[in-house]
Amino acid sequence: MNKARITYRFDPKEAAESTRKASRVPDQEEKVIPLYQEEFKVIPEEPTYVVPDQVTPYQQAEREQVEHLFEPHALNTFTTDFGNWHSQIETESDRVERIIRDSQEAKERQGGREEPIDRSEPRIERNQDEWSSWTPKGPYVEPETGARYAKSSGTPWIRIATSVAGAVVTGIAFGFFVLSMFSSDPKSGDSPAVKNTVAVSSPKAQAVVPSKAPTGATKVTPDQGTAIAATANAGVVTAVQIPAKSYTFLQNGVFSSLQGAQATQDTLKKKGLASALDTMDKLTVFVGFAKTKDDALTLRGEVQSADKSIEVYMKSLEIPAATGIRWGGQKPEAVPAFLAEGDKLLNTMTGLTLVHLAETKPGALADASVQTIHASHQQLTTLSTSLNEGLADDSKAIVQKMVSAMNSAVQSMDEYKKTPSAAMLWQTQSSMMQYIIAQKELLKKISVS
Repeated sequence: MNKARITYRFDPKEAAESTRKASRVPDQEEKVIPLYQEEFKVIPEEPTYVVPDQVTPYQQAEREQVEHLFEPHALNTFTTDFGNWHSQIETESDRVERIIRDSQEAKERQGGREEPIDRSEPRIERNQDEWSSWTPKGPYVEPETGARYAKSSGTPWIRIATSVAGAVVTGIAFGFFVLSMFSSDPKSGDSPAVKNTVAVSSPKAQAVVPSKAPTGATKVTPDQGTAIAATANAGVVTAVQIPAKSYTFLQNGVFSSLQGAQATQDTLKKKGLASALDTMDKLTVFVGFAKTKDDALTLRGEVQSADKSIEVYMKSLEIPAATGIRWGGQKPEAVPAFLAEGDKLLNTMTGLTLVHLAETKPGALADASVQTIHASHQQLTTLSTSLNEGLADDSKAIVQKMVSAMNSAVQSMDEYKKTPSAAMLWQTQSSMMQYIIAQKELLKKISVS
């Protein structure tokens, strides 16, 4: 196998020439028109200047305004120098300090001392010798200022006495003021006419016994004496024994006006139920009553069965006991007897109304019950006439109201005897409630604790 060998050699000149040929680009042939010197003339170019236009009045005013802003006097508008600021307080303090300094200098010149006082030196060390020579027999005089220092030699008894006297006077005045507050009012005392009247509490007393009349007293005529005696008799206190009583009432409502209460009463009467109005404390309308709470519960059921829309509340009515009454008659025991007979008749009719209202169909009254009611009613009427002798006029009116209420109750029971109906029983309840309310009003007026 023959091994051939090839050798390559590069010529550097040839490479440069080839490179030069490759980079050469054929230029386009320029079209040039040749000119001769006679055919053209060279003219030098002159510089041109732009002439500004004429300035208008508006531009002139604007220019002056701008120039005015940069004038020197416009940069500083505060042309007046007011000097440095001083406080009025500092000026006053400087003036006071100057006055003090001048006064001290004047004192030093008067004392013949021209050298200033060394204030830094302690006063105690400087005047130690002077204080050591001082005795309590006389006051100490300070050499520089002339101040006098003296100690009181005695007790100030005048000041002590003045303080004690002032305290005593103040205490006495305060004591009289307190006593005047708790002392009785002179105006509330008895008048001379009352002081000269002696009330006799004996049951046989018929008139008052006047004591010895004062000098210059006015003469009383017979008519005036009768009126005074009647007034005094009504105010005599007589001892009696009236027991307390308690009832359970069925309250329908409390009203703020009398018209509203009366309208409710009319509504209850139209429905055939009981109604009574109490005007002593509040305007209260009641629809029934009983002696005990259990009987009141039964009666409330009867009211609500008749009309379920009626609201009923149980309320206890208390009549307190009385141990003394204002009485001017001969028989003070007539008052307890009258009230006892009224309570007896009241209890009889109350029991009968409760029994027959609980029946499905009201039954007739027994003849014995009717006779008992009439007998008690007759006794009550007789006793009421004896009360007019010793009671005042306003109390007599209340007794008459009680008798009228009891008369109505007896009449209702008589009507029930003829024609049994629940309406007559409710009317009896209404009359008995009016009797109890009037009895409470009477005892409140005549009883004395």
